[in-house]
Amino acid sequence: MSKNPGKMFEEDFVASIPDKCDITRLKDGGGWSNATNTRFTSKNPCDFIVYSSRGLFGKMYKLELKSTLGKSLPLPNIKDYQLNSLCESGDKLVDAGFVVNFRDVNETFFVEAAEVWIFKTTSDRKSIPLEWFRDKATMIQQSLKITRYKYDLDWL
Repeated sequence: MSKNPGKMFEEDFVASIPDKCDITRLKDGGGWSNATNTRFTSKNPCDFIVYSSRGLFGKMYKLELKSTLGKSLPLPNIKDYQLNSLCESGDKLVDAGFVVNFRDVNETFFVEAAEVWIFKTTSDRKSIPLEWFRDKATMIQQSLKITRYKYDLDWL
């Protein structure tokens, strides 16, 4: 059975984090069901919190990873509570945003949550096109290591 491409992207991303950084993966919410089919899931603001010891005081990142097939990121893949939480963090000197992997073209970008919020609130589109990422986001260099990717995350 092959792995979910999104989980493979996440694994490759984590393996690419420099040793100078501390990374915390926020657990995805679990749930349960009873006779009334009630479910509970936690709503995490992001997938990862990364602290880099770069500079005198270091730097914190809150990152939500997305992997998509095709040349756009569907907006329903971005949850409102995550976007709002990341935008609030970005107001507090935390680099908060999305790391988006476009599997069809082997391109990966970091974009600040505020940029995504502006797009979402000013556009009638149902997805964010690849060209928008090429214009507004920072491309993350990547290299294929046989079947898996290594990402240049020295900017952290």
